[in-house]
Amino acid sequence: MAKQQTFADKAGKLGKKAETVIDPDSGKETKLLNVKFIESVKTEKGTWKFLERMQKVYESSLKPYKP
Repeated sequence: MAKQQTFADKAGKLGKKAETVIDPDSGKETKLLNVKFIESVKTEKGTWKFLERMQKVYESSLKPYKP
């Protein structure tokens, strides 16, 4: 059975190859961070569902990255 990749392993791997870009709000050079968003949504039945997604954000302003 293969070893499951943990979130810490995944984040560490993505952090090593961090990109540097210009933040459009501040005009300064900044890194891109990979963050995990977990959103809770109430279904029609009344139960809760959790949606997980990875997204890149600017390190300086923490606003979503738009390529």
